[in-house]
Amino acid sequence: MLNRRQLLKTGLAGAALLAFARLAYGPVVPDRLYGVPEQASFKVLDAEGRTALAAIARVMLKGALPHDEAEFETALYQAVRGCDSAIAGLPGSVQTEVKELLTLLNGRLTRRWLVGVGPAWEQASDEEVSHFLNRWRFSSLSLLRSGYQALHQIVFAAWYGNPQAWVGIAYDGPPEFMKGYWNA
Repeated sequence: MLNRRQLLKTGLAGAALLAFARLAYGPVVPDRLYGVPEQASFKVLDAEGRTALAAIARVMLKGALPHDEAEFETALYQAVRGCDSAIAGLPGSVQTEVKELLTLLNGRLTRRWLVGVGPAWEQASDEEVSHFLNRWRFSSLSLLRSGYQALHQIVFAAWYGNPQAWVGIAYDGPPEFMKGYWNA
């Protein structure tokens, strides 16, 4: 049984350890967020989720996005809006799981230690994001693999569901008899 003196010593040692760990983590700097207009018709994604998905889409869609900087930013913005639409179309329970995944990706500690991306998403290099995606894609843990698959399916559904992306793959769109179904 601990006496009062041992309890105080243990508490002080724990506080010192936590303070040292915080100092080792680095300075406290608030994350800047991806520069999309606030709530510009986003249904599900918050600013942090948009930032993470923009960084992930930038890497997953490398080669499919335009090379011109202005067109690149517009296409990336459209991809993030498409991700929001794709998530909004999912059942409520799946939406909750996707939001939990995005919360996990955006947490400072989880982003650094579980995801493997140290800086904020907008400052992360393509190599860091690519390394994270490959690590999760080929992980021995099925939970990480399913997280990668969710991100992959959302980003690609958003990009290739956009008629502007069809030009790059020479797709003329759905057949005429199907066009009425999209507006129903």
